[in-house]
Amino acid sequence: MEPVVLGAGGMVLVDPLFQRALVNVVRRSQHLFSPEFIGHPSGDGNDWTGLPVIFDEVFTGLYRLGRFTASSFLGLDADVSVHAKLLTGGLVPLCTTLASESIFRTFSSDDKTDALLHGHSYTAHPVGCQVALESLHQMQDMESSGRWAPFQSSWVGGTGDEGGKQQDGAAGNNNRAERGCWSIWSPQTVDWLSHRPSVAGVWALGSVLSIHLESPGGAGYTSTAAVALRDALRATNHGPSQNPWNLHSRVLGNVLYLMGSQTTGQEVVLEIEQLLRQHLS
Repeated sequence: MEPVVLGAGGMVLVDPLFQRALVNVVRRSQHLFSPEFIGHPSGDGNDWTGLPVIFDEVFTGLYRLGRFTASSFLGLDADVSVHAKLLTGGLVPLCTTLASESIFRTFSSDDKTDALLHGHSYTAHPVGCQVALESLHQMQDMESSGRWAPFQSSWVGGTGDEGGKQQDGAAGNNNRAERGCWSIWSPQTVDWLSHRPSVAGVWALGSVLSIHLESPGGAGYTSTAAVALRDALRATNHGPSQNPWNLHSRVLGNVLYLMGSQTTGQEVVLEIEQLLRQHLS
């Protein structure tokens, strides 16, 4: 389960209330599962019940969506969580799997048959681990120092006109930043995109901007509706400031999404937004 966002089908934003309800049902309804899979609380309040809940935060975690963990949007703690990508800023490959104490103890034994024998080529390699520590320290310093405050402040209050098409995620809610929902992409641009005839829906959260384009032939991976916009952005050699550009975006069917880095400044985001307005009808 990837909290808040699902990658399959083009970054689908899933209703957090549904996700919270789903986890609650799984954890509270032990009778739905076979006895051998039912967790038995140890009495310390930290054990899992029902089935252990796994959160895939490879893409959504580590401030990608504006918070250290995406699961915090749901007010939940994972029994098992997986992290990568921003863990090392993409400099070296590294992935980490975290587990609650009760699950970790399950594999603690002198008997080899109880061990978690799976591993991969980069498990705990020292260079990757040191890079990950530095990456985490820098991101936490950026949060504590208010590095993203200018972006967050733009999301406090309404956008003025919010009567357009579907605006998911951070868009369309008053006092979003005060509730911990904000984006590096401006609410004005998200609102503008939502009114374009060629746009079926748009959401922005953290550093991610997802644009769902109208696709007469049907949405999904086979759609080519977003290719023209991707190519137009990639062919742009200079932004409005005349600085050289090498702008890449990802297409999943009729969905185009852009991501800033955790260090991207407002001036750069503004130029990209201007390019979007230029190339999107």
